[in-house]
Amino acid sequence: MCKHKRLWPLVLALSLVLMVFAGVNAGPLPAEKTDVEEQATQMLSRAEVNRGICVLLASEPAELATAMARQSELTIYVQLPTEEAVDKARKRIAEAGLLGTRIYVEKGSWRQIHLADNLADALVMPTPPAITPADRDEYLRVVRPLGKMLLAGQQITKPYPDGVDHWTHAYKGPDNNPQSNDKLARAPYLSQFFSEPWYVPFPEVTVTSAGRVFKAFGHVGYKRRDWPWVNTLVALGGFNGTVLWKRPLEEGFNIHRNTMIATPEILYLADSKSCKLLDTATGEVKDEIIAPEGASGPVWKWMAMEDGVLYAMVGQKEMRDPTLRGTRTDAGWPWTPMTQGYDDQNYPWGFGRTLFAMDPGTKQVLWMHKEEELLDGRALAMNRGRIFAYAQEKFLVCLDAKTGRPVWRTSDPKLLQAIGPTLHAQRPDWGFNSSSYLKCSDKALYFAGPQRQRLVAVSAEDGKLLWQYAHGNYQLVLRDEGLYAMGRTGPSKLFDPLSGRVLADIGQHRGNCTRATGAIDAIFTRGPEHGGTMRLAVADNQPQRIALMRPDCHDGVIVSNGLLYWGPWMCDCSLSLVGIICLGPAGDFDFRAEATDADRLEPLAPAEATLQSLRVGPGDWPAYRADNQRNAASSAAIPADPVEAWQYTPPATIDSAAPVTAGGLVFLSGADGTVRALDGASGVERWIGYTGGSINYPPAIDDGRLFVGSGDGRVYAFEAATGRPLWRFRAAPAERKINLYGKLASTWPVASGVLVADGVVYAAAGIASYDGTHVYALDAATGKIRWQNNTSGHLAGDDTLTGVSVQGHLLMHQDRLYLAGGNVVSPAVYDVRDGRCLNRLENEWAKAPRGREMFVVGDKVIAFEQLLYSPDVYWPGRYFAGHLVQARSEDVLIRGSGGRIARIDPAAAAQDKPKAIWQSELLKRCEALALGRNAMVIAGTLPSSEPDDPRCAVVAVRVEDGSPLWSRPLPAMPVSWGLALDNAGRIVIALKDGRALCLAAKQ
Repeated sequence: MCKHKRLWPLVLALSLVLMVFAGVNAGPLPAEKTDVEEQATQMLSRAEVNRGICVLLASEPAELATAMARQSELTIYVQLPTEEAVDKARKRIAEAGLLGTRIYVEKGSWRQIHLADNLADALVMPTPPAITPADRDEYLRVVRPLGKMLLAGQQITKPYPDGVDHWTHAYKGPDNNPQSNDKLARAPYLSQFFSEPWYVPFPEVTVTSAGRVFKAFGHVGYKRRDWPWVNTLVALGGFNGTVLWKRPLEEGFNIHRNTMIATPEILYLADSKSCKLLDTATGEVKDEIIAPEGASGPVWKWMAMEDGVLYAMVGQKEMRDPTLRGTRTDAGWPWTPMTQGYDDQNYPWGFGRTLFAMDPGTKQVLWMHKEEELLDGRALAMNRGRIFAYAQEKFLVCLDAKTGRPVWRTSDPKLLQAIGPTLHAQRPDWGFNSSSYLKCSDKALYFAGPQRQRLVAVSAEDGKLLWQYAHGNYQLVLRDEGLYAMGRTGPSKLFDPLSGRVLADIGQHRGNCTRATGAIDAIFTRGPEHGGTMRLAVADNQPQRIALMRPDCHDGVIVSNGLLYWGPWMCDCSLSLVGIICLGPAGDFDFRAEATDADRLEPLAPAEATLQSLRVGPGDWPAYRADNQRNAASSAAIPADPVEAWQYTPPATIDSAAPVTAGGLVFLSGADGTVRALDGASGVERWIGYTGGSINYPPAIDDGRLFVGSGDGRVYAFEAATGRPLWRFRAAPAERKINLYGKLASTWPVASGVLVADGVVYAAAGIASYDGTHVYALDAATGKIRWQNNTSGHLAGDDTLTGVSVQGHLLMHQDRLYLAGGNVVSPAVYDVRDGRCLNRLENEWAKAPRGREMFVVGDKVIAFEQLLYSPDVYWPGRYFAGHLVQARSEDVLIRGSGGRIARIDPAAAAQDKPKAIWQSELLKRCEALALGRNAMVIAGTLPSSEPDDPRCAVVAVRVEDGSPLWSRPLPAMPVSWGLALDNAGRIVIALKDGRALCLAAKQ
């Protein structure tokens, strides 16, 4: 309690503070029980959350955090004000096997919580000190709307902010106009979260309500990676991407239609049998509605909701499209053949004859309307009490939504001729047959889409033709500025909605089939030439590129909850980010903020303290892939018949980083943010050091110090021999953590790892260029800044979002620092003297290799394909595809791809197809190489491996002729580049489950 009193001056009595927060839902709670397990149970019950992110602010948090984690599926974030409290909590939580995986502990004042706005689902403070209004505002800032704060005996529910809009129907609303009215989701942007699934089958439909995002994934999965999500409905936390629940969808029913509607408490989901009413919190079926008696069939074709009334079209049974679970391994996917239904020249889904209105609470049918001709569900839209329906080449009708009676009906030949026949689309530059092609306002209807020959506008008042334009393959967005028609095979235009007059020629076409959508200040489409995303600023109709990700074909960018949502999708385009990506408003954030030692550097040991030496031997492996050129080579001799010397198992299963060795020690690290030093001979732990986030790349050891970059946005220095902390430096421009594919991480993690040379530590912090990229040179002894570059994320200009991202490791070559920079600029090149970025980006739409790994090939540094953030299985992309492994010493060069490795003449290193001195294919895929003096060690999967059950091994071949030396099975998959040698000839292998094992010569 004394610590709390020092940290929190008593400004206001708690009872007075509670009165300040008018408009926040607060209520009394029963007194807490003292038993920690019971206390955790009560906290979780009151927070009404089992999955997501929970902030715990307590002076002794370890036991309560552990209990809450074990009783739920929550990620717990703990923040403590002192170094001593942080160390104590980390050690106890690490012993429970939860640190850095389920529970994160970080140092920081309780006056500023180090999370992004709205990220947490709940905040718990069991015994709060005196809290000021500013403190309460800060706690509310990090909790999502409708999330709970538990402050001792008070429960507070955060209200929804004004100006937020929801995407309740497949095309945003019943009018099919994909334009959001969300006033908060505006540029500039910062990343809000990144989450799985990485890849999904199609089609895909998304709706949102009350902070939840509902995604339906369909029946076409071309690759094994899609299989887990085939015919699946998933609910996500809209502010942090947590999967809340999922449930199967009906086999054979094409979901790409307007048959899903989100409300705060009920998700309406229709299929061939009924409309299910799902509890939005749990996914449980609360009720169902079947087609009313007298309807023309049981299958639900279309739905809309307005003013609490459910409107629907039902009809006859449809062709059931068989689920595709494909085994394609090549990049991309075919448009033809696709599936039986999609290939059919006569589109087989969504046609019906019966429209009806129903009170969903009582199931009372308010009216029913039947037609003799089939109505097309893709051409049904509703606006302000009127329903518009189209029967192909027959008629267009308007119904009064209150009565179901026709307001007008037209079969005007001139109109029908203008609308024309419905084409079979199904090609990338057009789109999908299943797309809706009718949108409406209260004044007009608009026909356009992949199936249309012309853009046609029709009066909503009387059904008369208003105007037409001689191109129909447009994605339309209707706004106050006019009708935006985003073209792919024709020019993009801005039309006057009622006259058809061209208000502006948009100088950029959209990229292929993806739906256009609108935010308050922009139109979003896929970028041209497979260039990620195009953002068209409506203020000046100028395009901007958001390069790292693309919107999925069926949804486009979804705008809701004050946020923007991308994906997931099934694409193998040259993207740096896949999965679900969410951006939020950045406000006045300074993307180029400069660091100072005073603000960022924390000395942790006296400057005059003596440093215990740790000698790096000539055969050691003190850096990622052995050295700063990432040569993956050592002078150590590989034993002829090694045995397992030891195996290490961490307290919990974690994703490992590659191992490094120095001075008789082995250093392990990984997703839990922990650095472990083991005795190289016995595997016994010598010391443990903690960071606050995941470690992507291993430490670097130099001059008695160990340096490591962490997902918490910091660079750490430890005494390598003992683990004594020396200093840490915050490379991130702000304390702002997000969900990064299931891990709590800074928006600017030190994802590059570190590189140390000549007394200088280099590191890069960031994820995506639009958030800003920050590259530093720090004095190795003190951590002080030598230079910094905070501008290379925006190389194309101050007003652009394009430049260098942090998408892989660092490499030093010929006095230049290289960074794997993502799919626009890679490798990025910096002058080691002053940090100037030497790349030039004259074309914002330029492409580069997206991969995380770089190699010196000949005399050039080249980045290769595999993504930094991706599933374990490698899937090649469409551009710059290529898997490479390489190891080289002064006179030996080994290269490999897939399972093949070959020794080549170093003099031929720059040739496209150098002649092999020898080659070997002992493995199906090589994950890591380690070149010793006499042999090459290779870790990977065996040729007999099944895709779902890989068999792994580490093998050695003689450098002289490539002949096998020995082979040893591995109990799990090795991590990428998870091999290291040491000066004694020991071989260390890091496995993807966190274990490590050591092979050594027989004693």
